[in-house]
Amino acid sequence: MILTLIRYSILFLILWYLPSFLLAYVSSGLGSLSSYATSLLLIAYFFLSKERRKPLLVFVALGLSYFLISAINYTEIDVNNYFIKEFIRFMIVVICGAAVLYQTRDKEIFYILLIGASSIIINAVFLPSMQLAIFGESYGRFSGFYLNPNLAGSICLLGYSLSHAIKNIKWKIIGQIVFTLAGLLTLSRTFIAIWLLLTIISIYYNRKNIIAPIIGALLLILIFTFSGKLTLNAERFQALQGVLGQEKGNTQMIGEDTRNDTWSIYYNLIFDKPFVGHGFRKFQMKAAGLPGVHNSYLMTIGEAGIIPFLLIVGIYLYLLIKSYLFIRSHPWYFYLSLTLVFSMMGGHGYFYNFVSILLSMYVFIKLKDLSSIHTSEIEISNNINH
Repeated sequence: MILTLIRYSILFLILWYLPSFLLAYVSSGLGSLSSYATSLLLIAYFFLSKERRKPLLVFVALGLSYFLISAINYTEIDVNNYFIKEFIRFMIVVICGAAVLYQTRDKEIFYILLIGASSIIINAVFLPSMQLAIFGESYGRFSGFYLNPNLAGSICLLGYSLSHAIKNIKWKIIGQIVFTLAGLLTLSRTFIAIWLLLTIISIYYNRKNIIAPIIGALLLILIFTFSGKLTLNAERFQALQGVLGQEKGNTQMIGEDTRNDTWSIYYNLIFDKPFVGHGFRKFQMKAAGLPGVHNSYLMTIGEAGIIPFLLIVGIYLYLLIKSYLFIRSHPWYFYLSLTLVFSMMGGHGYFYNFVSILLSMYVFIKLKDLSSIHTSEIEISNNINH
């Protein structure tokens, strides 16, 4: 009972982004306390768990290579030992987090993310000016617990992916409604593009999923109908209306200020130091006219060089290829992998927000289990035939 309570507490803290949310909206003390609590609970679960499992060494290697190599050119005056703290926190997650994930099921993560996505809808409908507290403006893109609308959109995509694992039709449809509505309210271009891609793939492999685009269309009509009562970002909303033919909106805006433009600023810097990188946080911080790279792959090679870059690319290629092998029996793992791969191209918080790393480890573990079951079935079949 105690272990279950600890496990759920860990999942709530990480998958609801609670330490950062509390830090931004409640107090720095409570935010720091919840961050330390996350690490302590992970350590406690690791040592109290009766079933000992080896850590996922490839993720441990990724963490070690990124932090140790990025330390070489880390030149900031770190009076608060930020580098050491982040290094320790990340290693605790990848070493101790596996023990939590081995005991976690698809539907548990689904319901936790469902509540997280609901916070985005609450933000949009009841607390539209919530962002004023930390951003100084209410910019009409909503994020709930997740602070950043792009991160919130990724959470909705992850939940939408997992909805395909839910056998209860009622909850599956409720999940798809909530995740789609919440994702649309982030007004994230990435969310819309990946949602369409996942939906097309899911219909191709299972015609019953044709209900998903119907849900999406109805929710868009709902948003358009009540847009006057929502404080939506005018520019992005008009662009969305223009694309869908609702009115002559500024569709040019969709192609402007794209991530490609941001990434291109950093290419020469990457080639300047491809082996050891420019140092921890150099590609994350806004400085000297640089906006922050907003790409976890480029951030990895830009700050720590080629070794951790090859590891992170290798991990996600493995997840994509391996999950595709089980797309007919467990399609949601491929959808999760695809979402993680694309979401990491829109943000650079991979090594400290822990949502991506935790769910990546979760998919890795589930694919490993599926492979073991598949191998056992082949061996049994061969024995029977002989």
